Amino acid sequence: TLLGATAYLTWKYALNEPKTLAEIKDGLGDLFDTARDKWDEWDLGNFTNVLDNLDDFSFGDLFNEDPKQGDNTTLTWDDDFVQIRNGGLHLTLRNALDDTWQDEFEYAVADWQESDALVLTAEKVEVDHDCERVDGVMVVCNANFGATGWVGINENMIMRGVIVGSVSKMNEYYLLNAEYDHRRYTMCHELGHGFGLPHTDENPYNENLGNCLDYTDDPEENLLPGEVNMAKLRNMYLTRRRRRVQKDGTVVETTHLIKR
Repeated sequence: TLLGATAYLTWKYALNEPKTLAEIKDGLGDLFDTARDKWDEWDLGNFTNVLDNLDDFSFGDLFNEDPKQGDNTTLTWDDDFVQIRNGGLHLTLRNALDDTWQDEFEYAVADWQESDALVLTAEKVEVDHDCERVDGVMVVCNANFGATGWVGINENMIMRGVIVGSVSKMNEYYLLNAEYDHRRYTMCHELGHGFGLPHTDENPYNENLGNCLDYTDDPEENLLPGEVNMAKLRNMYLTRRRRRVQKDGTVVETTHLIKR
């Protein structure tokens, strides 16, 4: 039977063919220990095996596994989230971060809110280390994703060529014990991708451009969005009005959204 076959396979391969009751107990104990270790690996909220610091890393090298590297596509959110007449992008950011990330999140949101093309609403929700996606909002979360080679990542959900949902993830394997500037830079960087912005430069070892979408080995100089990204956001989400005077003197005003 299936039950008998399962018991045999457990005895032979999982418990290493124990001959006595004591060996069975020892084997089961080892099996449970292994299962617990595996569960800890899968538990994104388990921060016991993270790095003590980033001293053994060049921060610039932690962009090598960035899936957005080399992709300079500018994306925009669906029109449902963009208000005409210069209303800009109206977006809710669901703060699913734990308490250790609140300062970095609040500063980054305030910095991006300086854009006249963004109207952001931060909504504190239950901490979610699984980083579940929610349609129509940007979820911001932290978890231990392990030695992935990236300190943070943004995942935009695209439908018919536009963004309909976004998740910005902070990787605690690298960032839990990192310096504040590394954490704040990463937060600003991933939020920027969540708005649809690409990188401004992908060489972390050249001169810093002073914006958080510029790869850097020295994040202290690149903590803010920067004017280059503010200008891009205006082109993405604000309207432009053009006026012309007809032969009879009538003034015609045309308003259109600058997108795509």
